[in-house]
Parts: sequence; structure tokens; C-alpha cells
Amino acid sequence: MTRAAVLLALLLALPSAAVAQVPPPCPPDRTATVGLRTEERGQEATPVATHEIDVTADINAADPTQIVITPQDGVDVLGKSSDGSSVVVFAPTTPDLTVTVSWRQSTDESNPEETGRCSASRSLTVPVLAAQPARGVKQPNPGPDTGDYTFAVAPALKRPNLSPIEISIRSTGSVRFPRANERLRTMTIPMRGAEQLRYRTRLPNYAYATFAQLCRSWWLTCGPVNSHLSQLNVNDRGRPDLDGRNAILRPLAFTQPARWGARYGLVVSAFPGAAKNRPFGFDVQARQAGRLLARVRRAGRCRDVPRNGGSFHSCTITRSSTLLR
Repeated sequence: MTRAAVLLALLLALPSAAVAQVPPPCPPDRTATVGLRTEERGQEATPVATHEIDVTADINAADPTQIVITPQDGVDVLGKSSDGSSVVVFAPTTPDLTVTVSWRQSTDESNPEETGRCSASRSLTVPVLAAQPARGVKQPNPGPDTGDYTFAVAPALKRPNLSPIEISIRSTGSVRFPRANERLRTMTIPMRGAEQLRYRTRLPNYAYATFAQLCRSWWLTCGPVNSHLSQLNVNDRGRPDLDGRNAILRPLAFTQPARWGARYGLVVSAFPGAAKNRPFGFDVQARQAGRLLARVRRAGRCRDVPRNGGSFHSCTITRSSTLLR
């Protein structure tokens, strides 16, 4: 027999050998019982949709081995314990979470001398609480409405939905609301820490960045309309700080949207560009899991008005529409 034929014979024999190593199913009367335990941030709790949770299988066997927890389709395992008895997942938006637990155990738990092994599995279901969507909230913006608008997207206080938040904006250099075929910029910001990403490129220091650097690396739009996003901070009660005194924790970069999460929400700002006799229009929207949370539209014109030997930048609104919910 040639060397190639020998190798082929060995390869064909491998699957059958692997199958032979799998122990037989455990008899029903000797199969260990199993239960599920769910925790969030180290505290035992009923899962809330979109939240990161730990799912632990408690197998009532003396020495269960090769434990595998497989969630339902669409639920990915983010991490697991060394013995496989616990996994980390994002709770689904379905009313229940179903997982299949498989393991191997002793054939006869009552006989310590017994060395035979068998395999077993069980499908278990735990309820999932519905999450409450975030909401759009106006931020303090002193003075008349001259095109500058700032609003926050804040999570619910109880069972918040932690799906990513998508901010989109269309802008135009005309005195009207942007049309559907005009340029669209979007930015999706995660709320969960496990979805944050690391980027190789370093960002210019925001505090000392030039206007060109802000437009190139940080801001969502520049031109007739400028817009940018920031994290929302929390107040001394641990709630989203919506009074504006300490709202902005960190600017968020358009070129690195997942570098930081916005667990406590974010702040959206849009304002006309500084230029002489410049018309503008913008349409800013915030969505979460397909639900519209906020929509702000403005259109108008900015002018340089002479004042006290100099000039004053003044903008007039001709059309406006605000929806926060």
C-alpha cells in the first residue's frame, strides 16, 4: 500500500474513532437534574432584555464534566467560565431565553467505584423582562432659538433598553428642511461596555484641536451645519444628569463611534456654521432598536450684523419642528 493510501485510510478512520469516544446517553432514572441561575452585575436577577447577564447551570451530579451551555438562535456567547458551567450573553428581546445544557456524568452516582460515564442534555427556559426605551429630552439652551439646538437621549430609570443608539443628520445649504436624497451622516453609539471597540488610530486632543481636526476626526457634520455628540454624565443620585450643569462627560468621535459607550445616554448638538450670509437647514434624528426617540429640524439664514464698530453673527429661523419623546 502506498503512503498516500495509508494516510487516506487513517483520515477515514478518525471520525469513527471520535464517535466511539462519546459516552452513551444516561438512563432517564440516573440523569442528574439541572437548573439555571441568572445574574446581572453579580446580583441574582430575572434577565432584562438587552442587558448583559451571566447564565449558570447548576447540575446536581457529583462530577459533571464537559459542560456546554448553548443559547437559542440569535443569542451569542460573549464569554464563559473555565468549566463551561457559566456563560455571559445579552438577554434577547423575546419573552423567554432558552438554553440547552449538555454534560457528562457518572453512570451510577450511588456507586463510588463505578467509572462508567454517560452523556445528558436538557433544554431550559427562563423569563425575560421587557426593556423600556430611551427618551429624547431637551437640554438647557439659554437665549432665543436661532438654529442652535441641543437635546439628550437618556435611558429609562428602570429596566433601560441598552441597545445601541443611532444618530442621523441631513443638512443643506438652503433655507429649507433637507430632502430625503441629500447627504446622510449616521453614527451608532453602544450603551453596553462589551460592545466598545479599540481603535489603532489616535485621536487629536479635543480640547486643543483645530476646527479642521474637529471636522476630520470628531464632529458628525461640518459646513452649513455643524453637529457633534457627547456622553451624558450622571448626577449625585446616580441618574442621567439632565439639568445641564454636568451633562457632558466626554466628546464622542465620529471616526471611532464605538470607542466609548454611552451607558447613561448622550448629548446631541447641532448649530449653523459661522459664515457671512449663509443659509442652512438640518434634520437630526435619534433612534433605538428602530424606534424614533427624537427629531429636530431647523431652517434659516445667518448674517453678520454690524454692531459697535464690529460685527455680530445673527441667525434667523424660518422653519422649525421638534419632536422629543
